[in-house]
Amino acid sequence: MKRDSKHHGYAILIVLIAVAILLLLYATQMKTLFVPNVPKQPTGIEQRPWLLEDYLVAENESVKLPRSPKPQISEAFALNGRVTRDNAERGTVVIHFDTDGRIRATWTSEYTSNEQTHALTAEMDGNINVKQTYEDPNGKDKSRLFFIAKGPYLKKAAAVKTSIAEEKGTAWLIGWLKPDHTADGYITITTDRKWSAVYELTALPVAK
Repeated sequence: MKRDSKHHGYAILIVLIAVAILLLLYATQMKTLFVPNVPKQPTGIEQRPWLLEDYLVAENESVKLPRSPKPQISEAFALNGRVTRDNAERGTVVIHFDTDGRIRATWTSEYTSNEQTHALTAEMDGNINVKQTYEDPNGKDKSRLFFIAKGPYLKKAAAVKTSIAEEKGTAWLIGWLKPDHTADGYITITTDRKWSAVYELTALPVAK
């Protein structure tokens, strides 16, 4: 008799557990039905360019140079670019392309935000990468040449006397060079790779 009561108790426990699981699943489904989906901010590669860090070529290694239809680098040249963020001006960037496939970039910006003027400078070094192929909704474009660079940046208040601390971190540059030696791309700054700010750039050849 005691054995039957024990088995009966186990059966009731199993039923209660099953009911609890069903209630949990039901609550989850109801939450999905009645809680609106919050759209997430798009996160393209410009949000996390450090994922492309393997594309940077070490100083003791050679950079593979492009072939047609990608733009040729038979002689060194420079581009002067306009930098923006949310359609607001954020200074200029100068990108130097060397014949060995290396690039050097300098970005300077001074702007006002929340009634405070900020000065931002960055110097980045990197290289081209011929293995990447540009692609957008219209399809692939093998005539564009990918480039990437990274380096330190410094952001500080432009005023001489201020209590605002300096911000130091890493600036990343990624973009595509076209056969006419114009380019577009992004500059991304980050302090810890958990947060980033993305800036757009368009660049034209520097007049000789």
